[in-house]
Amino acid sequence: MASGIMSEAILIIASVIIATSVAGVVMSQVGVFQSTFTATTEGQKDTLLTDFKIIMATNTTNSNVGIWIKNTGQNPIDNVDKVDVYYGEINKVQNIPYSQAVQSNLSWKYDKIPSPYLPIMNTTSLNITDNNLKKGVTYQVTIIAPNGVSDEQIFSLPS
Repeated sequence: MASGIMSEAILIIASVIIATSVAGVVMSQVGVFQSTFTATTEGQKDTLLTDFKIIMATNTTNSNVGIWIKNTGQNPIDNVDKVDVYYGEINKVQNIPYSQAVQSNLSWKYDKIPSPYLPIMNTTSLNITDNNLKKGVTYQVTIIAPNGVSDEQIFSLPS
C-alpha cells in the first residue's frame, strides 16, 4: 500500500514538472508571436500614415530639375537621406544617386536638408542635376520614401 502511494506521488510530481515545462514553452512562443505581430502592425501603421505629394517638377537651369515635395501624411518622413529618386525620360527611368556634395551628371541633392526628418505639412525641394536636359521631352520622376510610400510626376520641359 505504501509503495502504491509512493508511485502515485512520483507520477503526480512528474506530471506537474512536465506540465510546467510545456506551459513554459507555450508561453515563450506566445511572447515571440506577440512581438512579431506588434512589429508588423507598427510597420503597417507607419506606411498607412505616411504620404507625400510631388507638387511640381520643372527645370530651374539648363542642367537642373527642381522637384518640390509636400508631406501630406500624418507622420513625419524619417531618414530623408534614404529616399530613392528615379528619374529620366519616359521608359528610360533610372535610380539617381544622392549626392549632397559636388553635383555630377545624374545626381540629386536637397536644396536645404530637412534633417533629420520632413515634418508633417512641410515642403522641401530637391535638385536633380542632368547635363543632358532636352526641351520638349517628357520626363518622369518617382520618389520613394524609406518605408516604401511613393509618388511620381510626369512633366515636359518647355521648348
